[in-house]
Amino acid sequence: MPKNANMGLLQRIRGVSVQTKHGILRMTVAIAIGLGIAVAFIALTAKEPARALTYFIAAPFMGTSYFSHMVEVIIPLMMSGAAVCIMFSANQFNLGLEGTIYLGGLVAALSGIYLVPNLPVLGPIFSILLGGLIGFFIIAIPALLQYKFKANIVVSTLMMNYVCLYVGLFFLFRVFKDPSSSEHTYPIGEDAGLAVLIPGTKIHTGLILAIAAVVFAYIFLYKTKLGMAIRMVGQNPTFAKYAGLSVSGLALLSQFIGGAMGGMTGAVQMLGLYQRFQWTSLTGYGWDGVTMAIFARNNPKYLPLAAIFLAYFKTGAWAMSFKAGVQIDLVSVFEGVMVLFIMAEKFLSGTYRKMVFADADRKRKARNATGEGGQAA
Repeated sequence: MPKNANMGLLQRIRGVSVQTKHGILRMTVAIAIGLGIAVAFIALTAKEPARALTYFIAAPFMGTSYFSHMVEVIIPLMMSGAAVCIMFSANQFNLGLEGTIYLGGLVAALSGIYLVPNLPVLGPIFSILLGGLIGFFIIAIPALLQYKFKANIVVSTLMMNYVCLYVGLFFLFRVFKDPSSSEHTYPIGEDAGLAVLIPGTKIHTGLILAIAAVVFAYIFLYKTKLGMAIRMVGQNPTFAKYAGLSVSGLALLSQFIGGAMGGMTGAVQMLGLYQRFQWTSLTGYGWDGVTMAIFARNNPKYLPLAAIFLAYFKTGAWAMSFKAGVQIDLVSVFEGVMVLFIMAEKFLSGTYRKMVFADADRKRKARNATGEGGQAA
């Protein structure tokens, strides 16, 4: 590399703030610790550790089906992550996305069975919008309880997830179950599902919708006045209030949008991968959305990288579970450890102080050198 290019790269690195550098360092160390613990668990529990580790680390590159599975996982990760980014940007720790995804999927499936089973293109769009509508109403309940009665949003949304699950199970088993099956609805209409995007795989047009969701979230939060107001409410609600913004109204709006996107996430997942509604438990994509928002620091433009990273290891764990007999839940341990360290405010705080002092010392020396050069001239 030419000397000038090296100097330019060095200047760009030096131009990055200490806070950003420290954030990257914390993320890197947290990932390394999580991976180390995951590898240790595999080594201790697997009958063939080398085989298990091979699938865990390299599965997406070991076959088309594995790579396809990774892309399939990326779709709900990006959509749920975009929804959580909008809510968390307003400092609303709403954890109700699990319920919206579950009932959004159920409503979309029922729409594809009974309302628009033979309507291509417009049918899936209608079903996805219907899923978004149910997600909006689900999130509106705990959001309004918080606004009207100061209910704890974390507790109420956690409980709402299980309300959604058991309401959905009631309708699945008592109303819409196919009598010829044990726990499935009737088949979704062929024209009501999302089209396959890449022949020979299960990658569907939901990938385009996931990208659109991330783009929408980024433009909304960073390129519109309303998004800027929501971020201001999240960063400093007192200042936002004195600036004339409706803090409660903007907080509610962020949750309504997030809930609608959660419902559409469930609808896309259902219409893209399933022929019948068969979910008998929460999907877990709501929790993954929280992880995505934490990894992306509530900035949607980082969601694709975060989704690829997590989907990569989820695919490895999925392949490892049936190829090497290691529990797929291992990836949850990996994910949880990383989030634990990323969220720990004191993690590497001593290193941050050292980086601040080193940066200040570097700038002082640069000023002194500039001053001496000017005097010499």
